[in-house]
Amino acid sequence: MAESKGDAGSETQQLSEQIAALKEDVAALSQTLSDMGAARRDAAIEGARERAHDLRQRGEQQLQGAQRQAEEMGHTAAETIRQQPATAIGLAVGLGFLVGFLSARK
Repeated sequence: MAESKGDAGSETQQLSEQIAALKEDVAALSQTLSDMGAARRDAAIEGARERAHDLRQRGEQQLQGAQRQAEEMGHTAAETIRQQPATAIGLAVGLGFLVGFLSARK
């Protein structure tokens, strides 16, 4: 019987050591998964920042293009008015009459 108590003690010791090793492995695995999650989160945040920066730049470029186009149209309109003032006055009177007519029909 002494041998069986000794064997049981040895088995218990081995089992305790295996459990401790498993705990260490699980802790290392948890840390690895945590690190991977943090790396993916950081990559996603950086990707979102880059996309936002690109969208902001494209928006600014489109706004500048629209401003240039509006300025060109303004210059063209001003030049046309200078070259043909009678036509410009006629158009202004016609548009004024049309707007007045449409707004009076309420």
